Amino acid sequence: MRLLAISGVAAILLSGCGGSNSGDSAAKTAGVPLSISSSKVAAPADAPAGAAAPTAYPPAIKELLQKANAAVVGRRNAAAIEALSQAIGITPEDARLFRMRADVYVLQGENANARADFSTAIRLAPDNPDLYNFRGYFLMSRGLSDEALADFQKAVELKPTHVAALNNRGLIALARADYPAAEADFSSAIAADATYTDAWNNRAFTRMKTQQLNSAMTDIRQALKLNERYVTAWNNCGLIAMQQQNYVEAVNAFTRAVELAPLDARWLAHRREALVKAERFNEAQADASRIDWLAGLQTVSDEAARNAGSSDAWIRRGLFLMEGREFGAAAQDFTRALLLTPNHPEALACRARAWSAMGDFEKAMQDCDASLASKPGHDAHSLRGDLWLRQDKLDQAIADYEAAQRLDDQVAKAYEQRAAVRRAAGQTAEADADLKQAAELRQALQDVPAAEATAEPASADAAGFDPATSNNQ
Repeated sequence: MRLLAISGVAAILLSGCGGSNSGDSAAKTAGVPLSISSSKVAAPADAPAGAAAPTAYPPAIKELLQKANAAVVGRRNAAAIEALSQAIGITPEDARLFRMRADVYVLQGENANARADFSTAIRLAPDNPDLYNFRGYFLMSRGLSDEALADFQKAVELKPTHVAALNNRGLIALARADYPAAEADFSSAIAADATYTDAWNNRAFTRMKTQQLNSAMTDIRQALKLNERYVTAWNNCGLIAMQQQNYVEAVNAFTRAVELAPLDARWLAHRREALVKAERFNEAQADASRIDWLAGLQTVSDEAARNAGSSDAWIRRGLFLMEGREFGAAAQDFTRALLLTPNHPEALACRARAWSAMGDFEKAMQDCDASLASKPGHDAHSLRGDLWLRQDKLDQAIADYEAAQRLDDQVAKAYEQRAAVRRAAGQTAEADADLKQAAELRQALQDVPAAEATAEPASADAAGFDPATSNNQ
């Protein structure tokens, strides 16, 4: 269940403030983690009474906010806090600045300072319902549901149609299994704003818990009508369909969730259960294997998190993602490695393979060139040979294959293709030499066990890349 952004950095700083709190009881009840969204924060509504709009900030404050924004984007939270503290020093009565700094304290994990800033913002603008809702969300996400509930109550008292506060108050009731109160709050939020997607999703989940399955399905379909890319709503749609024993619809709903968030094992586990109910056992086994792979990914991800300053840790995670055909995520990890160690030849060669697998052959060629300029390696030579072959540049392809000492059927085909070109050009001797080379290579491949038939253990094919048919996956 996505919730409202907790503070004004989301409104004024470009990056906003994102995160999840998997330990929150309301989130667990709904089967999804809480998250922060800036989509419903409007700067004018957030401003304390009598305060100037954000655009009215003097140049000195604007400059500091820009510095804070750049720091948040660059994950330099301490620098953002310093810039915001300087802004507060200039205008210490502006509640918005305290809210912004509280957001960054949350990102920094400094919860005591965050809470203090939220409270200061409320002291400066005690009649602003948004501030109570923001602090309430912060408290709820830290498991302090009683204090959070008091803040949501105050926000609703100040503004009875405050949809986010109503929604969040409903979440606390949902976590406490007070389903009538939860449904009433979600219904009030919908009545106040029929486009508030989260309330439709949350009421659907609540109605599913009370076996109002038809009404629940109506609600979840409305949520998906408003936002077709709402992953949690697709998951809840599948859960409702499962209870209706409509396993075909359940599989379809979970499949859409998997498409939108392929690295979340929960949707796969739910789909596997639906596939078993539908007696589609081969597909269920494939999902079970994918779940096992995701467990392995969690292990390498934890290692990367512990060693975030190590390029090798990110390369290992990227290679694991390549095995799971998550090429875009893999490219991001190889890029992280390159930010830590510029011109790292292995990271460049690995990222080149990721680009190739996604069909971006120009970037792949650039990374191969950079990798080989940094340090010659058979992997980069081998992939660059494949890329030359795609362009029918047979001389360059064969030169790279030879540099890589690569021995496989594709290399033999390259020699045969060049032989045909040379024969057509009247270069009979050169064509015969290429055919002889191809024949010798094929004979060698027959004489060597399959596991030893190539000097290219990390070949494009090993990464799931077929130069003839690859497309963006």
